[in-house]
Order: sequence, then C-alpha cells, then structure tokens
Amino acid sequence: MISYYYKLIYFLPLALVTGPFFPDLIVSVCSVLFLIDTFRLKLFSYYHNNFFKFFMIFFLFLNLSSIFAENLISFKYSLGYIRYGLFSILLFYTLKNYSNFKYNFSKVFFAVFLFIIIDGYIQYFFGRNIFLFEVQKYYGGLEYVTSVFGEEKKLGSFLSRLTPIFLISILYIGEQYKLKTNFLTLIFISLLFILILYTTERTSIVIMSTFLILVLLSYQTIISKITSLTSLAFLVFIVLIINPELTEKLKSTFYQMGILHPGYAEHLNNNNIHDDILKGNYPRGVFIFSKFYHDQIISSLIVFKDNILFGIGAKNYKMLQLGGWHPHNFHAQILVEIGIFAYLILVSTFLLFFKETVKILFIKKTIKQEDVIKNFIIFIIFINLMPIPTGDFFNNWLNIIIYLPIGFLLYLNEKKI
Repeated sequence: MISYYYKLIYFLPLALVTGPFFPDLIVSVCSVLFLIDTFRLKLFSYYHNNFFKFFMIFFLFLNLSSIFAENLISFKYSLGYIRYGLFSILLFYTLKNYSNFKYNFSKVFFAVFLFIIIDGYIQYFFGRNIFLFEVQKYYGGLEYVTSVFGEEKKLGSFLSRLTPIFLISILYIGEQYKLKTNFLTLIFISLLFILILYTTERTSIVIMSTFLILVLLSYQTIISKITSLTSLAFLVFIVLIINPELTEKLKSTFYQMGILHPGYAEHLNNNNIHDDILKGNYPRGVFIFSKFYHDQIISSLIVFKDNILFGIGAKNYKMLQLGGWHPHNFHAQILVEIGIFAYLILVSTFLLFFKETVKILFIKKTIKQEDVIKNFIIFIIFINLMPIPTGDFFNNWLNIIIYLPIGFLLYLNEKKI
C-alpha cells in the first residue's frame, strides 16, 4: 500500500502554494495510512531515533495541557499534531526505500519553486502576476510582492523556509544528470534573496539572511568566507540604494524596537507649544522586536506564571482576549499554552541544533555533497527554532513547511555520512 500513497508527497510542493487545505489533506492521509502500515508491516525500527522520542514526549505534554485546559477545544489541535511526526517518519522511510524518490521529488520541487520565483518577479515588474493578482501596497505607497498568495503575506515565509529544500533539489538534480550546479545555485540564491526583500516580510528576511550567512561561513577557506559575505552585503546595498522606500521600511523595524531614532515630528499642542512626538508616531522605549510583539510576550509570561506546568491549552491564548490570536513567537506560545515541560523540550532541541551549527562552522569539514545537504537542513531547523517573531505554532501550513526537512535529516543520519 505504501508504494501507492507515498506518491502523494510529489504533490506537496504544489499543494503548499494553494493554501493550507490541500497540503494538510496530503499529510493527514499519508500519516494515517502509514500508521496503519507501521503495525501491518512492523515498521517500528523507523521510529527508533531521537527525533521521534523527543516528538512523542512533546506530544504527551501537549495533550496533558489539553486535559487540564478549561476549554477542551485544545484537543482539536493537540491530538492531530501527531500527523507531523508521522509524516516525517514516512518521508524518511520513502527516501530510504525508493531510490528514485529524491530525484523525482527534487524535479517537482524545483519546478514549483522556479515558477514562484518567475511569477514573483513578473508581479514586481508588471504590477500583476501570471494569475493577474495585483502587487500589494502599503498605505504609504510602498509595493510588496505576494505572487500566488494574493493578499496574504506568505510568499516570504514560503521562500525563506523552503530555500534549503530548493537548494537540495538542485544538488540532487545535478547529481542525477552529472551537472555542475555551483553557478546555477549562486544565481538562484541571489534571485531568491532579492525577491524576499521585495516581500518586505521582515521575519522572512531575517530567516534568509541568517541561513545565507551560516552557509557562507561554513565555507572552508577564510578567503571564500570573506568574498562571499562581501558579495552578499554588496547585493543588499545595491537593492536598498535603488529602493529608498524599501530601505525606510526595513529601518522602521529598528524604529519600532527603539534602536534607531526616527526624529521628531513638527507638532503644536493646544498651547502652541512643540510636543516631542516621534515621526511616524513610533512609541517611546526599547522593545523586543516592536511594542506589539513586546506586549504579546509580556502578556504570555504573565499568564504563564499562573499556569507553569501545563499551560492554558493549545490555541487558548486567543480565548483570553489579550490583543492577539497567538503570541507571535513559538517560545512564548509554547510556554503559555503548553507549559514549562514542553518548553524545555523546545529549548533543548534549539540548543542541540545550535551546537551542531557551531560544530559545522568551526569544527567539521564539509567534503561530500551529502555533508552540504545535511548542513543546509541543520541550519534551517536551527533558524526555525530561534526566538524570533513567527506565525501560529499550530498553523498547519507552517508546520508542514517546518517538519519537511526533518525527514531528509533522518534519512541522512541513517546513511551515517
């Protein structure tokens, strides 16, 4: 039966650009069928790894939080969360047992990603994409690209979090057809980075910038590191010079954090005396990312103090009407909704991948192609776990993107590269 339904994974890259329904349907169906086949075919050996052990402990605390939650709707999200772990194991099984899968999947992924890149640039230069979706605009007139995602600001997240899989697909295609892909990879990295800048999604820009810096720092020679980082900085400089509105948008992040001062606006109060009002009405003070994000984190910590062990239950943050649907930060959301034990698992995993990242940068030697592929995956998992502004931790579309690299990592670890 696996030989039939594993082919649904080929449709996953295309499904991800349609929204959350179809990719979640693929993951859910594949997970249920694979769970059945696990017992039917006795595939338990695929679950004997640290990932699934940690995942199941996390899953246990997630459901304990639902048991102790006042609103039992939490079970809707906690029980179904197991599908992401099962899907990662299915992907691991598929990569190990179907030798052509990685090549075929890479072709599909490359084609979908290439289409999105082309479509994004068409929208930027012509004002509409292939499907006639108009480029979006802020109130100040600054345009930003969304491609097939319409009015939703998801293009940056899609591109930045899946860039490692895209680069891996280029490497696998090059391996299959014995092609040199270094120049092609460099071109696509440049195109992707510029396009992500044009989305103006600041978290996505941080994710992509961090990933590229880690990749460049993993080069073996000092000259290669300096040359690559200088080239990246020059590319960013050129883009920002020719797009002053984009530059101001990115600077606004530092205004919101209180790191940069935007200056004072010309304003007279009722007594004709100048008020010290900041330009853009930015709040005074120093904040974690922005006053909005800062307030969400502080609110989460206040609620957490009264629900330390198991939190308030998955997706229950919005029930408290604290000015947001979720804390916009994985770390804060897990603390407040699932509790300290689940958070310790998150922090432990984050520190583990931080350690692996440091080893890659300063200790390990990258020699084989599979070393490079494994480095890409370790970097993006580490970045996904960083305490930066994020979407909802229980968002199905986001979870599928985050868990996708894990199946590849389990496969590479199995090969003991």
